[in-house]
Amino acid sequence: MLTRRLIVCLDVRDERVVKGVEFRQLRDVGDPVELAERYEREGADEIVFLDIAATEEERATLLALVTRTAGRLFVPLTVGGGIRSVRDMRAALRAGADKVAINTAAVERPALLTEAAAEFGAQCVVASIDARGTRSGWEVYVRGGKQPTGLDAIDWARTCAQLGAGEILLTSIDRDGLRTGYDLELTRAVAAAVSVPVIASGGAGSPGHVAEVLRETGAEAALVAGILHDGLSTVAELKRAMAAAGVSVRETLGNGLLQRLDFAKDGGTVTVVTQDARTGAVLMVARADREAVAKTLETGEMHYRSRSRGLWRKGATSGNVQPVASLVPDCDGDALLARVHPAGPACHTGATTCFGEPLEGGTDPLDALTRVIEHRRAAPKEGSYTNRLLQNQNLRLKKLGEEATELALACAAGEPGAIAEEGADLVYHLLVALAAEGVNLEQVRAVLRQRASRGGRQEEQD
Repeated sequence: MLTRRLIVCLDVRDERVVKGVEFRQLRDVGDPVELAERYEREGADEIVFLDIAATEEERATLLALVTRTAGRLFVPLTVGGGIRSVRDMRAALRAGADKVAINTAAVERPALLTEAAAEFGAQCVVASIDARGTRSGWEVYVRGGKQPTGLDAIDWARTCAQLGAGEILLTSIDRDGLRTGYDLELTRAVAAAVSVPVIASGGAGSPGHVAEVLRETGAEAALVAGILHDGLSTVAELKRAMAAAGVSVRETLGNGLLQRLDFAKDGGTVTVVTQDARTGAVLMVARADREAVAKTLETGEMHYRSRSRGLWRKGATSGNVQPVASLVPDCDGDALLARVHPAGPACHTGATTCFGEPLEGGTDPLDALTRVIEHRRAAPKEGSYTNRLLQNQNLRLKKLGEEATELALACAAGEPGAIAEEGADLVYHLLVALAAEGVNLEQVRAVLRQRASRGGRQEEQD
């Protein structure tokens, strides 16, 4: 059975997440990076980031904010708002987006959908359609729901799919923020008219509404916002309602986890192996009882049980907390693999892991070097060459250029040993340059993964 997706939407204005009613009466609900991390941790299948003021203000999407958000996520991220060209789309993808939503620009120049699909693949192109009901059907609106177009929403959805859109993000303006349920008739009509996935948006007010739109309309995903932002429901509650209605879902962080763990085998506890979700390094091994696992599920941060400390939250005194990415029990239910995003060293000695530093344990040396650079940036050390580079842009850029030239000369001379040495020097200076600009290695990897998913093509700069 095809798994249906639960997607959380972050409408962003002035670098803050906002929510309104029928695209108006906007109010602040939080920080986009923090909310994106939270919803991923709770089990959201995807995040949609919409810069709702970009088109109105005739500016590009807030790419720095996109980069910060994408750098903390493992689930797919769709970015929309201010996308007017293939160049804009490329910039958003390189900032870390997995998909780009196009609305006003597609209506003004439909060929953009075809150009984008040809350049990046249809899987990256989302046609965002805002529709308002009329006497005879639904009309497409653009510019944040302010401007009518005269286009029939169903016909326009069909056209978007034909032109190359890989998904349709369909929002009912009439239902947006009212929490009276999705427009089932509109969603059903669009889903029947196109062969690509349709994301239903606008009107979710309860878990039952989400289950209903996925069960009855043919939509392959449901988008939610306000009921999560305002604490009226949780991702877990929404997914439980979906499953109860016979809708196939990807499990959330805590969906049935306590029931699958066997606490009776070893004095009421299970073994917890804690792993860095980004690098794969094993950080520590500890114990947890039912209360500790429940507390972990409740807070989204690792809690353990020990004889000396009792119930304890990792990082409560040091600040080295462990936000959870996933919790997976083993086949017997007496051990738990916890993948986390560590805020600092796992070991009380100050080492990154309880098994020695990553380089000794065979972890990727690039990740280890990145952590050293980040540590120098956070806690400068007198006399450190890394800190000199971080604090002096001219020196940093000069050295980056010099190392690239030296590598090129070594390659021209055909000296393998020198090539490896100069390559290592260049990589170090590159990582420092990235860190100085707030870009991490995972964001670079994300760009490479995106390019690989498009057939390995390295996109050329305009």
